[in-house]
Amino acid sequence: MVDKGTPPSSGHVRVLDVKGVTVRFEEKTVLEDVTFHVPMGEFLCLCGPNGAGKSTLLKAILGLVKPDAGEILISGMPADEGRRKIGYVPQRKSFDRDFPATAVEVITANLRGKWPLHVRTHERELAVQMLEKTGAARLANAQMRDLSGGETQRVFLARALSTHPELLILDEPTAGVDVGGREAIVDLMAEISASETIAAILVTHNMQAIARCAERVLYLERKVKAWGLWSELSGDRELPAIQITGDHKALAMDGD
Repeated sequence: MVDKGTPPSSGHVRVLDVKGVTVRFEEKTVLEDVTFHVPMGEFLCLCGPNGAGKSTLLKAILGLVKPDAGEILISGMPADEGRRKIGYVPQRKSFDRDFPATAVEVITANLRGKWPLHVRTHERELAVQMLEKTGAARLANAQMRDLSGGETQRVFLARALSTHPELLILDEPTAGVDVGGREAIVDLMAEISASETIAAILVTHNMQAIARCAERVLYLERKVKAWGLWSELSGDRELPAIQITGDHKALAMDGD
């Protein structure tokens, strides 16, 4: 049981349900008995110090890591089946900058599940529609290698939204992005946070993004240490990774 915070009502429809998940790598326990859920329409920020197990938890939700114990359900389905209901925005550093591709091709590849040799008219129209949602329609034919950090993340967000996911996962989306780009990405995430039709999980060290977008915070340090409203957890001295210090102010200004 988590003794810090106010979890969401158990009666709401759950897009994500993590039940007693434990993950070990050889003799090391990376996640231990992690339990929480994300209802439809909620924006959850996943926080914790470096090495807390956040990346491993995301991989388990995406079906890339199999838990040693427990289960993960996405819209009631096991993770390996339900992951088609997930839209994923990776860290910018994970993108191969040398790969020749336009924004439209990147989005179309996500729609098809494979790289398109030719983009069909209806696929282009949908891709442009998604780019319009993220304020990036002018980038439709641009080469990804030529985009700034903020532009790249707008395309990735459009890509993630193209399949109309029920759960959106954003992994450090403002990391390595210039100040103007970060502000634009945070604005877009705030719009998503206001939606009642999509659930989202944000992993970030950007306190500005958490303060603007989070409905709830899950504080992870191998185990779930706290799970509740940002307003009730942000001042807790036992949760140092979400304390707004001088260093965190610098992160919000200069990067994650």
